[in-house]
Amino acid sequence: MNFENYYLDLEKINNLSTEQEKNQIHRYYMDMMHSFSDNRYSVGKSIFNTLYQSGYLKELREEKLDQLLS
Repeated sequence: MNFENYYLDLEKINNLSTEQEKNQIHRYYMDMMHSFSDNRYSVGKSIFNTLYQSGYLKELREEKLDQLLS
């Protein structure tokens, strides 16, 4: 899996109801990025999975396919 192909879905984050929730997702994302850069891959992958399964990360490839199919 290439983590560089994923990005934070800012539209979904902006739809959160409180600033605290928005800041928490940003902190998770920053922690994930720092974990990968610090070679703590198991921590980074765990945070990645949490964000991805919750819909806060988008995949570039998936988005391009959706655009082509619609």
